[in-house]
Amino acid sequence: MTKKMCTLPNLIVLLFFSVILLAGCAAPPNVTPPPDEDQTGLGTPAPPIRKPGDYFPLTRGSSWKYLGEGNEYASFNRVVLFTKEDRAQIKWDNGGTVGAAVFETTNCAVTRIFMQGEEYEEKNFLDTSNEHTIILKAPLEVGTSWEDLKGGVKEIVDINAAVTTPAGTFENCVKVKTTGQESTIYDYYKEGVGMVKSEFISGDTQITSSLQEYSIADPAR
Repeated sequence: MTKKMCTLPNLIVLLFFSVILLAGCAAPPNVTPPPDEDQTGLGTPAPPIRKPGDYFPLTRGSSWKYLGEGNEYASFNRVVLFTKEDRAQIKWDNGGTVGAAVFETTNCAVTRIFMQGEEYEEKNFLDTSNEHTIILKAPLEVGTSWEDLKGGVKEIVDINAAVTTPAGTFENCVKVKTTGQESTIYDYYKEGVGMVKSEFISGDTQITSSLQEYSIADPAR
């Protein structure tokens, strides 16, 4: 499959000297390196640039269990059944129905490209597409926004949110707000874990799904 080109500016690549080269570098006699500066002259390394896929792990066998409040179907389970290159298929079960969804991950976004509300036979839909819903988009910074296909607008409103769930407290979460005509949704994503909480608010109605337990499979497995 042809890899999709990212329309965002190319990510900056930081070049580091090898350990062997560093071993051969020494400060001149009686010269003390300035504070906060390493002896390579490179200064303090910049933090790595986070990508949407870092907050939406999709290795085969990974699973998540959510505890719901406000609706009988707010509790549900997810598990990754199939993977292929930059795509992964998730099965979800909320006690009332079992469905399938396929996600595609690039450096620019995590996008749901297929969804079927009822699928009980665990068919492989990795090569099928029936929608294009962006779940998370780069750059991962406050103010990044995009249109939701259902008529709403999604926007990153926080990148350091703290969320407490039955699975624990998660710091530095990306918080995405979806504003619809009659409702607001807040989704929280933790790097290396995925979605840890979702809140649906419409008038006096509030429905939440909070992470209860999870297991992220080793991609090398």
